Amino acid sequence: MAICRLCGHEFDESKEEILECNCGCGSDKVLCPNCGYEVRIKSNVARRPKTQEEMGFLGRLIGKLRMDTD
Repeated sequence: MAICRLCGHEFDESKEEILECNCGCGSDKVLCPNCGYEVRIKSNVARRPKTQEEMGFLGRLIGKLRMDTD
């Protein structure tokens, strides 16, 4: 069961069309049948770490700084 954060409607997310979340969190989302708000479905799948090619400049810089502090 999923609960919409906008209108509070409780619905079964397995009956709705699953959309991919494009924020980078790796989870899926469905649209609330009552108001159309995007409700994120939490998944238990662990995100795979980004490779050096997928990271941006700041991601690589932060990664280097974290490695230097250990």
